[in-house]
Amino acid sequence: MFIAIYGSGGHAKSIYNLIKNKKKIIFFDEKKNFLKIGSEIFSIKGGIKKLINEKNKISHVVIAIGDNKIREKNYKILKKKFKFATLIHPKSNCAYGVKIGDGTVVMPGSLINTDSVIGKNCIINCNSSIDHDCVIKDHTHICPGVIIGGNVTVGKNSWIGLGSKIIQNCVIGDNVFVAAGSVVIKNIKSNSFVKGVPAKYDKKKLAKF
Repeated sequence: MFIAIYGSGGHAKSIYNLIKNKKKIIFFDEKKNFLKIGSEIFSIKGGIKKLINEKNKISHVVIAIGDNKIREKNYKILKKKFKFATLIHPKSNCAYGVKIGDGTVVMPGSLINTDSVIGKNCIINCNSSIDHDCVIKDHTHICPGVIIGGNVTVGKNSWIGLGSKIIQNCVIGDNVFVAAGSVVIKNIKSNSFVKGVPAKYDKKKLAKF
């Protein structure tokens, strides 16, 4: 049985690095025929229909797509047919009491502290830090270098940008985009785009997001 990686971009390369038995990996994607990782070239079997057709060969699936909404869409399709792999890099640190949902990937150098709960189909990217008693809800992407204080809640489908910071006890709504390098010091309502130090709402970019 194989682990199927759905996606063939840079994130797929990172996920490939998380799977110990690399001989048991097959790639699927709608647009590409091959994927080059280092000196190796991997054939791509086909799109989501091909993946479903080969379900008898697949033990688990992981979605290698950075875009939250696309990742969520494909998760909802594939969860009807497959089990999802939860991948945690050995050079990450998940403390006692941490819970991590199906399909989530935890990248190297990341820290998830005691009693935090990470939802399904999330990306906890390299060198991010999530302190104690946080809740990160489904399909959210915590980008590299993010620092999140204790007792923070981040809603579904949110994007916490590269190197941004969220102080303790904040509540971030669903579908929130926190721009890279921002510092969040208060609650952020759902369907918002925030940026800056301290982070403020950007109404011009809200509709686009």
